[in-house]
Order: sequence, then structure tokens, then C-alpha cells
Amino acid sequence: MKRETLGAAAIVAGLAAAAPSVWQTVTHITDPSYRAPEVRHGEGHVQYHMAREALITAGAFGAVGTGLAAGRDRSPALWRAMACAAGGFVAAMWSGGPTTGVWAPNQKALAIHVASTSALTLGVALLRPRRR
Repeated sequence: MKRETLGAAAIVAGLAAAAPSVWQTVTHITDPSYRAPEVRHGEGHVQYHMAREALITAGAFGAVGTGLAAGRDRSPALWRAMACAAGGFVAAMWSGGPTTGVWAPNQKALAIHVASTSALTLGVALLRPRRR
């Protein structure tokens, strides 16, 4: 199987694997249990951050998808943008560990994080343009 095909398949698998986690974030935006009256910036502040995370994720996925759609015409600059977007998404997925001590809320979430991180990282690495 060619690098391009394998890389594209890995990217698609990584995005699909991340979908339940992204959906979980989106549902928190309107979940009343995520309102925090004690937060000094207002009880909806946590939900605001969930909305912001969801929109940033949409942008990151858009950049990854743009790089993917470029196919073999992907420039080194576009590949670097795709790599930064995927890297930022992956880093955010793992940010809970160092900031709160909780890497994932449960085993299913941990499996989703591992699967999406592994597939996205592999896909981006495989899609790196070869030197011409």
C-alpha cells in the first residue's frame, strides 16, 4: 500500500476515533451539570470553554482535512500547518493529565485518546512530502 493511501486512511481513522470525544465536548456546552456557580467569571464560564474547544477542534480538523485533500500536491508549508493542527488537537486531548491529574475520565475515553492520537500521528507522519 502506498504511503499516501495509508496516511490518508490513518488520518480518517484518527478523526473518526476522535469523534466520540469531540461529541462529548459539544454536549457539555448545554449540559446544566457543567454550570459552575462558584466560578468567578460566571457560572457559564466552563461551558464557554467547552464551546471554544469545540470550535477550535473544528478549525483543527478543517486544517487537517485541507492537507489531506491536497493529496500529492501537498506543499511542505501545508503539511506543517496540518501537522501543527493535528499536534495541537492531540496535545489538548492529553492536557488533563498534567493540569488536573486526570488523563481521561474512564477507560473508554482513554482508548479513544490513544486510538485517535496514534492514528493521527501516524497519518501526518506518512503524509509528509518527500524532498524533491
